[in-house]
Amino acid sequence: MPNDIPDIDCPMALRQLWDYLDQELTDDRMSMVRQHLAKCSRCLPHRDFAQHFLEALRTTREQRLMPPEVRTRVMEKLAAAGFSG
Repeated sequence: MPNDIPDIDCPMALRQLWDYLDQELTDDRMSMVRQHLAKCSRCLPHRDFAQHFLEALRTTREQRLMPPEVRTRVMEKLAAAGFSG
């Protein structure tokens, strides 16, 4: 890992935690957050919680499919609110 990657503080790391876990940050940002989490005992529980939460969502999603009529209603509401999908 390059040594010239600047340190980030806890608030910055936590603001980017979900994007980090989804691997939606740039390579540099991924490295910055990874380095911070590797050495920060205060942020580690937040990362652990987020990872467990995302895994629970994945597991639940795989086990319980949404009925088609519920999905249709949700998509209609989102479209009415201006979201496209």
